[in-house]
Amino acid sequence: MSLGAGSVSGQSEWAKRVGSVSGQSEWAKRAGSVSGQSEWAKRVGSVSGKSFENKVIGFRRALHRVPELDFELPRTRAFLLSVLEPLGCEIRDLGKAGFTAYFAAASGGAAAKKTIAFRSDMDAIPIREPAGCAFRSEHEGAMHACGHDGHMGMLLGLAAWIAGHPGEAGANALLVFQAAEETTGGAKLICDTGVLRDYGVSRIYGIHLWPGYPENTVVCRPGAFMAGTFVINVIAEGRAAHIAEYQKGADALEAGCLFVLRAYELEKALPASVFRLIRFGEFQSGSASNIVADRARITGAIRAYDDETFDYFKTGLEKIMRGIETETGVKLRYEKSEGYPAVVNPPALYEETRKTLAGAGFSWFELKSPILQAEDFSYYQREAPGLFMHLGTGEGARLHSPEYTLDESVLMTGVGLMRALLIGGK
Repeated sequence: MSLGAGSVSGQSEWAKRVGSVSGQSEWAKRAGSVSGQSEWAKRVGSVSGKSFENKVIGFRRALHRVPELDFELPRTRAFLLSVLEPLGCEIRDLGKAGFTAYFAAASGGAAAKKTIAFRSDMDAIPIREPAGCAFRSEHEGAMHACGHDGHMGMLLGLAAWIAGHPGEAGANALLVFQAAEETTGGAKLICDTGVLRDYGVSRIYGIHLWPGYPENTVVCRPGAFMAGTFVINVIAEGRAAHIAEYQKGADALEAGCLFVLRAYELEKALPASVFRLIRFGEFQSGSASNIVADRARITGAIRAYDDETFDYFKTGLEKIMRGIETETGVKLRYEKSEGYPAVVNPPALYEETRKTLAGAGFSWFELKSPILQAEDFSYYQREAPGLFMHLGTGEGARLHSPEYTLDESVLMTGVGLMRALLIGGK
């Protein structure tokens, strides 16, 4: 998950809306116990001599110890394959982007004609994990602080359940293990291999563990869910002069300031119903206090949910730059780095999934507005109908924080909801 704007501190919107999530909240009561063996562990059942829940937690902790970055995931992949290969699935290596594990529906018939995919990201982020965790990172400077260890643990749990319950799945299952979600977007590379088409995937699901939402609650919305984004670098090139004779120069710093202020005005001109963001976080200019700056560099990001809004910003920023050039004599240009497309959940698939999971006893909360964080799951949605969901882990440290942790009982909720979708064969 690539973090964007929005409140990440204090009491969350969710704590205010649904009440305290410390202790046993109303949501915890509805979703099942979050201590000991969860309701979902009981429903899914044991697939080995020891508790299935303990097995899934063990997967997550083993992966938490070996966080790796970007596409360089040798120990992560080795552990995942050591669990998957004995289960009798078909492994397909997709190069640096990741790999898939395919389980054919043992029940045959109609189930064998449908394939449902479930995706997990594998990479960690480059921060140091503090001391105190019994299964702390063994790779100094890397940590699973975005929940990807939990995502992998849940998907391994689903794989173990499929292998232990032949004939119960209502469809073939394709488990997708993806690299580089936090950096350049491994999802696009996986889609470019054609693997979803090769296996005839009819739909794909993604789940992200998310603090700030009530424990064990699925949080989602139809339509725009997570933002599309691109980074912009604005370069202003002027002419230096002594400030006592500033009229002889062309002030790049002034031009940069005008650009930022007018870009913000451009955003404010949109109606409140258009979800968007433009914000700048870096401004470099000048070399001395008594010299008119001959160069400025401004870096920021635009986030939106549709091409029309992105086009509005592109056209508007060009017009702003040309106007400032006329006023100041400073030349402006911008370079953009394409980010991820917006995550947009198909309304029909959203409603079908909501009914399936609500019918299976899962708590569900529909967001009123999309969020400004970005996610490369959007690339899968361009290949097949796809639904992305958040799974609440309660209050606690935010994603990408070195203090991040989670209540591991939530992992069984994740396994349980994927199992419910697979049994339904929808």
